[in-house]
Amino acid sequence: MTGMGSDRGTGTQHVRPLRRVAITADVYQSLRDAIFSGELRAGERLDVQGLAATFEVSNQPVKEALNRLALEGLVVIKPRSGTFVRTLSADEMNHILDARLMIESFAVRNMKSASAEAIVQLDGLAKVLGDIANATPFAYLKYNEADIAFHEGLVGLAKNPELLRLYRSLHSHYVTARAYFSSAQEKTLANESDHQEIVRAIREGEKRRAVSLVESHILSAQKGIAHLFKAD
Repeated sequence: MTGMGSDRGTGTQHVRPLRRVAITADVYQSLRDAIFSGELRAGERLDVQGLAATFEVSNQPVKEALNRLALEGLVVIKPRSGTFVRTLSADEMNHILDARLMIESFAVRNMKSASAEAIVQLDGLAKVLGDIANATPFAYLKYNEADIAFHEGLVGLAKNPELLRLYRSLHSHYVTARAYFSSAQEKTLANESDHQEIVRAIREGEKRRAVSLVESHILSAQKGIAHLFKAD
């Protein structure tokens, strides 16, 4: 009982880090939403002190949030210049989607026999995507996170951790999510059945059809991006 009043027994050493993490998460989510919605425009400079004053927090949570956004490819941190919302050209987006096409089609073409557990997981994600796509209001960012999980699951079928790491480094879903934000539900509904068709082909062991469906799905995204840039 003699140790009950000591700092070691109170657990207070864990409280401050948890609070800072929560604040950082709130700042991160607010900035992320503003980037996707276009409220923070491509190329816009993000001033740490100004953002800290807006959020009524210290500089540290803002810096941590910006570092996380940089890891996702949403902002660019330039030493001695500042932090900026990432700007992407049509060519850059096409290059990213080309890489995604190569990785996903390679993974499905070279997948080991898909386990029942992997198929169940993909099927569940496909159903979640369908539910979100048809819901009102449309939660696009929630849809995007489920879509990331689905496509990472496809790449995971190859059982190659380096391939999965490379795929994640593309941040391709965040790139296309920003581009499609204003017409997201329309684009999503147009391709809503793709995920279920891909899962069906994998379940039935039709590898060639699964590869073709994956390629068609990504090529459709590329055409949509090209159309958006022409419209601008």
